Amino acid sequence: MPTSKKAQTKIDNKSAREVSKERLRRITKARKHRIRTTGRVIKYGAKSFARNTWLSAAAIAIMAITLIVLGATIIATDVMKTTIREVESQVDISVYIKQEATLEQVERIIGRMTQLETVTNVSYVTPEDANRTTIENLIRDNNITDETMISELYDAPNALPWTLNIKLVSLDDTSELENFVNNDESTKDMLDARPPSYANKNRETIDQIAHIMNRIQLIGLVAAGVFAIIAILIVFNTIRMAIFSRKEEIYMMKLVGASKWFITGPFVVEAALYGVVAAIVAGAVVYGAVYGLNTQMGAIISPTFNLMKDYWYFVASAFLLGGIVIGIISSLLATRKYLKL
Repeated sequence: MPTSKKAQTKIDNKSAREVSKERLRRITKARKHRIRTTGRVIKYGAKSFARNTWLSAAAIAIMAITLIVLGATIIATDVMKTTIREVESQVDISVYIKQEATLEQVERIIGRMTQLETVTNVSYVTPEDANRTTIENLIRDNNITDETMISELYDAPNALPWTLNIKLVSLDDTSELENFVNNDESTKDMLDARPPSYANKNRETIDQIAHIMNRIQLIGLVAAGVFAIIAILIVFNTIRMAIFSRKEEIYMMKLVGASKWFITGPFVVEAALYGVVAAIVAGAVVYGAVYGLNTQMGAIISPTFNLMKDYWYFVASAFLLGGIVIGIISSLLATRKYLKL
């Protein structure tokens, strides 16, 4: 008797459900197999890490030195930048206005200057205040005690102009201020004979700090690169010796059809563990050093210390990533070359 269309549809749906269940079972089984395989790979890698104590210690030490040098370079660069910002914040550019100018005229000039994008603040010193400060400095520096001479100094005619002390966003960019001083008609008419001090004496100090910072950054990166290469070579040789010591075991695994990942995975895990331990050691050393310097130097290194303290998870992740990457690169180079043999 021919099967009805409705009955055939039920049979097809039942077959489809059975196929889906079978596919799901296969997927679940394959997933469990991968999880078990990954667990075994990690287990064998950890055992190999514990087995090669002295070789592991040498690899960890050189990897830790690499991370310490790199971390110290970044910290030193940040401290130098903080120092430069601190010096720049204390540096003024001076523009001199004629002594006969009125306070109202000076305030109008200041109002126009503060509208410039590169200017953050403008303050003024009156001729009287400038004269009194100059005399006080002269008396102190020359240790003048004669009352008559001191009285004559204060009675002498005051030849000092108004002084505008200007703070800029960056001392490297004075072009807007120079253009204003040279081209603003009302300001040009009020300028004193002495030229503005665009080239402040502290500019040389700032340039020297920046030069030192660049040198430290370059030397640190080169040193970190050299130590990274040494670390890769040491881990490479450690993994190579581990491969040679287990060559019969590896040969047997190949014969029984073990996957490439199952054979190479333990060596990658071992090298990654080198990186993890090295990152922990390097992080402890760097944080300890910065904490010690913070108690001694205070203001100079405090911003860097606070940044590291607030974003410790980012710093820790960077150390871990650096150590693991060095370890994995080394192990992949070694396994790729020597497992073929």
